[in-house]
Amino acid sequence: MIFARRVAGVTARLLLLGIVVFGGQQMAILPVSVQGNVAVVSPVYFDVGTCAQVAGWSWIRPDCRQYADWVFTGIDARTVSPDDPYVYVNLGALVTNGVNGGSGWGTQVGLEVWVVQRLEDIVGLVEPTGKRLVDRSAVLLENHFRPQMEADTQGVGYQAWADAIRVGAEDVAKYSAVYGPLIVVRVERLGAARGHPEHIAVNAASVSLSFHRSP
Repeated sequence: MIFARRVAGVTARLLLLGIVVFGGQQMAILPVSVQGNVAVVSPVYFDVGTCAQVAGWSWIRPDCRQYADWVFTGIDARTVSPDDPYVYVNLGALVTNGVNGGSGWGTQVGLEVWVVQRLEDIVGLVEPTGKRLVDRSAVLLENHFRPQMEADTQGVGYQAWADAIRVGAEDVAKYSAVYGPLIVVRVERLGAARGHPEHIAVNAASVSLSFHRSP
């Protein structure tokens, strides 16, 4: 279930399944999905400003804000296996060459990972308040679909994926204790600054965190 909420002057999407309170503020909790020794963490908050929504996807393109945020509750580093001591950021999105675009297009995006205390420390802010753990200026969203088409393919061949970004579980634990319990992933469209035509669509499920869980 999805509810809209005003935070820092923008509308963010609250993904509601249970409620927890951080700093006097209600937030949703979604359960961690565990399959074998792999844990996948879903976001509790997703915000992409006023970007247009089409069939459940929000399109980051020249006529709106150029980034989206996903907020996760903190991860207990003690549950991350010492044999693979990382939390991985998984990112998939839709990419095409413009409005009503074609198939087979990829692009580069910026990607940051933060830990913050409250939603107001990140949502809608160009410069968040907290600790930045990852700052990648050119993450490739790779699209293997062929043929590559400039004409409208009505969504066929839009899916693109990035290689997983890893964050040290010890860093998450250390800085979360100081800067706050929320982990934030921010993805930024770079086309506006680099003259690229690609449009990027995301939704709440576009980003997840995963890790090798201790047995």
